[in-house]
Amino acid sequence: MEGLSVSSQSANQSMVQVNVEAGLQDGGGASQWSTYCKEDLMRGGEELSFEELRAKRYYQQTEKEVEEKMRHLKQQKEELSRELEKSLLLKKSQEISNVDQPAAAPFKILDESGSEEFAGKSGPSSDELPDDVFLRPDEKGLCVRVQFPTKPNQNQQQNRPPGQPSWNKRDLRAEPDLRAEPDLGSQENVSQPKKQLSPIEEISVEAASLPSPGELSGGNSSPLDQNQEQHQDLEKNQDQNQYKEQNQEHNRYKEQNRHKEQNQEQNRHKEQNQEQNRYKEQNRYKEQNQEQNRHKEQNQEDLSRSHAVDPCDPEVRRQLLDIFDITSSPNVHPEQRPLPAVEACSVLDLGGDTFFIRSRLLDRGSVSIFRAAAENQSVFIKVERCSAPWDFYLFTRLKENLPSADRAALISCFLFEDGCVTVYRLPADHQLTVLADCGLDPACVGVKAVRLLELVLQLHRRSLLHAGLRPGILASCGAAASRDWLFPLDWSSSLDLDLQKDVRSVQQVPSAQAYLRLGLLQPADPPHTVDLVGVAETIYFLLTNSEMKPEKLGSSWTVEHDVLTSTWRKFFCSLLNAGGRSSVSVLSELKDELSKIYL
Repeated sequence: MEGLSVSSQSANQSMVQVNVEAGLQDGGGASQWSTYCKEDLMRGGEELSFEELRAKRYYQQTEKEVEEKMRHLKQQKEELSRELEKSLLLKKSQEISNVDQPAAAPFKILDESGSEEFAGKSGPSSDELPDDVFLRPDEKGLCVRVQFPTKPNQNQQQNRPPGQPSWNKRDLRAEPDLRAEPDLGSQENVSQPKKQLSPIEEISVEAASLPSPGELSGGNSSPLDQNQEQHQDLEKNQDQNQYKEQNQEHNRYKEQNRHKEQNQEQNRHKEQNQEQNRYKEQNRYKEQNQEQNRHKEQNQEDLSRSHAVDPCDPEVRRQLLDIFDITSSPNVHPEQRPLPAVEACSVLDLGGDTFFIRSRLLDRGSVSIFRAAAENQSVFIKVERCSAPWDFYLFTRLKENLPSADRAALISCFLFEDGCVTVYRLPADHQLTVLADCGLDPACVGVKAVRLLELVLQLHRRSLLHAGLRPGILASCGAAASRDWLFPLDWSSSLDLDLQKDVRSVQQVPSAQAYLRLGLLQPADPPHTVDLVGVAETIYFLLTNSEMKPEKLGSSWTVEHDVLTSTWRKFFCSLLNAGGRSSVSVLSELKDELSKIYL
């Protein structure tokens, strides 16, 4: 904004006033204008420039114009409303007047000649017949006063009683009753000679004989007019009936079209829903088939992989153990020589120790287990034609974080060029026995069953699968029978499911093929179920000293023997019919039940 900002202080006001006056004098009479209004500036409180004052006046004028325009519009609206009310009232009054308008006032001919003579007035002569046309104040319509000449019997009529009217005094009106039933006096008046009637009389008589407009519209119309009216009414009714029928036909057509469109819409929605349901059903079947095909392909792939690669193959195990530094263990002793020949009643030198071989416990081709002695202690020696220390690895895994590790046997492994020898020693003051040496005492079998369940639970909790449990390869190590620790001497069929993750069903376990052919196990069962059947076979042999032969009774498997109690029958039924249940839960339940009885 141009110009100085002026405050409300008195010193600044005086300076502004002096500068303005000086400017006016120095200009040599030229007009110089300040940008502020001097009056408002001196008044104080506000500082408004001329532009602000002009804007203020402009807005005030604009508000006045708007108010004036609104007032004018309001007046116009009120005037239009009044005119509309007047027009509506006028239209309504015209409609009422058209409906209730009476017929034209009758034209009357009044004969007062007799009454005037009766009144004693002098009548006119026969040459002059004064006629008057007048309007009675109490009636509507035009009246004509006609005076007839005196007749010979006029005096007789004058002698009539005052209340009886004269014969020649008539009101000739154009009314329906006078025309319908004319009296003798009216006929007499009409039949007067024309020479005795004045022109007004003739007009009156002719007017009296003509029908009124109301009579033309009433029942006295001609037959031709009535026929025309009836014909018009008939045509009008026919037109109305035809229009009504057309409307009804049109409505029926519209209703039919509406119903037809609704049915078509419903059918269309129904077809769309059916199509969608069919599409969904097809997709569902297609997805199910694809899922089944995927499962089938996966099973086939697993089966082919299981047949193609044996998880118990020595080369597979050697590759799995390459990730572990087994040879760095102090209990692993490499020997740079071929595997020595081991026979019963022979001597074997291993790592500076001499072992006397007493007997052979197991001979299965490439694997042999011997009972031996060293320094007056019983030992077990396993000899196999595989240089991978798989037994040493799995036994070490079993002893990890084991609560009863102080009761466990000591293991050492000797690696040769074409095989290995595993030696199981006893801790001090411990006994080493084979499970098969246990008698048929049910109490002893019950304790051994609890220890076997504990062993399999420890294996499964570490994702280890033995897959070859039988009495001849199980040994017991402990200071007393009630505190012994059971462990396997042979791990040839065992698997480590943490390393061999591709083994997902019992069908991939080589030692379970006989159970699959029998139907005791299903191909899709978990791999752990093979150990449940191994536990059942081992305990059954200890109880009966015979091989277990399972039988299918209905939908479940069972074993039949006369010496078995209900507890053992329930024991075998749970192991042989585990199905998809977790092996840990089945083993835990059986261990708890037998512990209550035998421990």
